[in-house]
Amino acid sequence: DAAAYLARHGVKVTVDRLPSANHSVADVLRQHAGDVAAELMVMGAYGHSRLRERIFGGVTKSMLEGQSLPVFMAR
Repeated sequence: DAAAYLARHGVKVTVDRLPSANHSVADVLRQHAGDVAAELMVMGAYGHSRLRERIFGGVTKSMLEGQSLPVFMAR
């Protein structure tokens, strides 16, 4: 839906589905950003309870740690 909305407004959009191959989501996103020579990563942020994030981790927090390119995050 987001890609269709952006395309209607003249933005060139490409949607890629990425297999995780037992890697973390953050690692897969970082690798893909490097593969396509991205200059900026735009993503939404979603928070869980502190207990849940402590047990399972969180993609939002992982993406902000050790990132090699700018990340624009909206919540």
